[in-house]
Order: sequence, then structure tokens, then C-alpha cells
Amino acid sequence: MAHLHLKIQSIEQVCLFELSWGKGQHLSVMLFYPQYLTKIYQEWQECYLNFYQNSLRGRVADIGCIETIIVDWQAKLVQAEVKLLSEFHKWLRSAELYEIRTTISNIAKEQSPIPVTLFITCNCLELTRLPWEAWDINSEFSLSSEKIKIVRKPINIYQTVKNVKGKNRSQKIRVLAILGDDTDLDFQAEKQAIIKLNSIAYIEFISWQPGQNITELKTKIRNTIVSKNGWDILFFAGHSNENDLTGGEISIAPNTTLSLTEITPAINIALERGLQFAIFNSCNGLSIANTALAYLTC
Repeated sequence: MAHLHLKIQSIEQVCLFELSWGKGQHLSVMLFYPQYLTKIYQEWQECYLNFYQNSLRGRVADIGCIETIIVDWQAKLVQAEVKLLSEFHKWLRSAELYEIRTTISNIAKEQSPIPVTLFITCNCLELTRLPWEAWDINSEFSLSSEKIKIVRKPINIYQTVKNVKGKNRSQKIRVLAILGDDTDLDFQAEKQAIIKLNSIAYIEFISWQPGQNITELKTKIRNTIVSKNGWDILFFAGHSNENDLTGGEISIAPNTTLSLTEITPAINIALERGLQFAIFNSCNGLSIANTALAYLTC
């Protein structure tokens, strides 16, 4: 399978697209970045958050005589998504990118019928947020929908491949599930889905309890991650925030966050002990995903 790497860097008002493949082949172009794309993304994000927040909270009966204006956030979300994808595709079909697009499609045709993987790396959150997986190179060049697979890749990778001792297949998969702050959230579906894995997995849950000491909770999370028995899967559900400096923050209790940099040493130990996969089911988590990918490459 052919692997292509496309790095996109924001440099003031332009973007540098650098495509590399094969035995040192390389192609680069500069493309103006339209600021309206960021504005359209923000509009979509507002609709997305409002739709899901209103869906989770439900409707509250009107009190008094003040008429409540009901907004159809689902319709607004659909319209915002169509607008975002349309403008994003229009930008990527710019004449400046034609050589890169044709190079990618030609390599894909040469590899037929084997799909090619296009790894995309961005140097800032503004670019990373864009829906790269929706890039329609396949349809533009009349290729099958699975011919070119787009995969995100972090700009930095710290973890080298390690030889982890193979797990005895008679042992159950070990899953550590951390359930964070559940304000305006409902984890019942997640818990039930995880519990259904009981027949094939050993599962341990960690979650904040009212009155629990926050320092003790943070210590418990770090100590459990580095369990001597090791974990195969680390799962987190809850609120989160993007933060380039700290690698992102997960909310483990009301008004309490834990940064990825705080648990990086624990994750490194967990990797040594067999951790293979991490799932962060949270919003505003691109910096978390990039940080996790940078370490979980074994």
C-alpha cells in the first residue's frame, strides 16, 4: 500500500502545502487562506453545540406570559454543515493545488486496485479543525470512494515503536474507563456499552463522587493508569478543552480539569506496560487527540 504525506502549514495569510511520497519525491505549493473559512467553521460549531445542548437538556415548559422563541437548531446545523463543506471543497479545488491533487490521484490509479493512504498533518488548530476527511479527491477524479483514504497524523511523534511482551490470549483485555464531569451529559449509554464487554474484557471504572477530594481523585487516576497489570485500552468520556500548551484538558469533576501534560508520565509508563489504544469521547478535543496520537504510536 502506498503512503503519501501532506503537511499543511499556516504562514501568516497563506498555507504551505507539502506533499511527499515514494523515494524522496516532494512537491510544495503556496495557497492563500481565506479567513471566511474560520468564520464559517465557528458558525457551524455554534449550531452544533446549540443543537446537542438543547437535545440533551430537553424543552422546559414556558412559565408566565413571555413567549419563548423556539429555534430549529437541527435545520441550522444541516445548513451550516453544507455551507462549511461547500466552501472547504471550493478552497481545496483552487488552481494552485491542481498539481498536488493530480499527483495524488495518479499515484492512486497506479496502485490500483490497492487503496492509498494520505496522511495529513497541520501545524495549528485553525487548520486541524477543518474537515479534511471529507476532501473529495476521489469524486473529482472519478475514483472509487475508498481509493484514497485520508488519515490525520500529529505534527510531532515522541513515542518510538516498542517491543511489548505479548499478552496471553487466554487473558481478558484490560480496559480503564474514566468518566469525567457529567454536567449536562448522560453517561448511561457509554457505561452500558462498556459493561457489555464483560465477557471478553476486565473493566475498571473511575469517576468523581460528590464530596470526593480532588487531589485524591487526581492521584487515583494517575496511579490507576500505571497499574502493574497494565491496560490495553484507556477510555475517557466527559467535557474537555483544547490547549496547545498543555496538550488539552479533560474535565474530571465539576470545575476541575486535568491536563494531558499532567498524566503524560503515567501514559508513558502505561505504554511500557502494554497500552495500545486510547479513546477520548469529548468535545473540543483536537489538541487532546494530537497529544494522544503523538504518544500512542506503538
